[in-house]
Amino acid sequence: MKRNHSKQSRSEKKPSENKFDKIYYVVIAILVFILLALLTYVFIIRDNDSNQISNNISPNTERNSKPEQNTSKENVQTPTEDAQKESEDAIQEKTSEADSEDPEADESPTEEKNDSEVSNVEEAESDDPLVERAYTGKWTPIGTEQSGEHVTNFNEGSQDRVEINQAVTSVTGLDSGNIIEWWIAGDGPNRVEATVSNENKTEVYRVYLQFIKEEGWQPTRVEELSKVPAEYQ
Repeated sequence: MKRNHSKQSRSEKKPSENKFDKIYYVVIAILVFILLALLTYVFIIRDNDSNQISNNISPNTERNSKPEQNTSKENVQTPTEDAQKESEDAIQEKTSEADSEDPEADESPTEEKNDSEVSNVEEAESDDPLVERAYTGKWTPIGTEQSGEHVTNFNEGSQDRVEINQAVTSVTGLDSGNIIEWWIAGDGPNRVEATVSNENKTEVYRVYLQFIKEEGWQPTRVEELSKVPAEYQ
């Protein structure tokens, strides 16, 4: 009877042990699942936090970088503008120095010609009350197409009258197409006295000339008159 009892007790213990093992494995499985869930939750939170941190940092970084770029750009432009301004100032200074060193640079050829003519002119005296100013000079002969022994031809349209007209206009400044010849007469061998004016009679001159062989008529004296002499009108 004892043997049977022992066998029965052993057979009764097996179902309880199996049930305990099942419960143990279930608990382990639950714990493992919970652990996995916790790990998954932790990783998700970390990813979200890291993304949020990166998003918060990026705009600040961009805002901080833009002023640096603008600052560097300004720093580059400022020296360039200053250098350009200094270059312009230097050019203006050199130009002003050149002008001050060479005051005759702006003079025109006409002014130089007038200065040259004035330098060859000397004031002269006159007893004629119509003469406002008289001066002599060493003007260049006008040139001529005549050759050989010269005898003045006073006829209108002659070569002498044409060349006399050219010589008179060269020293008076009158326009050859706007000139009145009031008096053309001899004043000695190969010498002529010519009284002329413009058409308005506002500029009246008495010019003395002499003929230089192979060179033409040369003005020797000019008188500026206040009006045309009455005997010529």
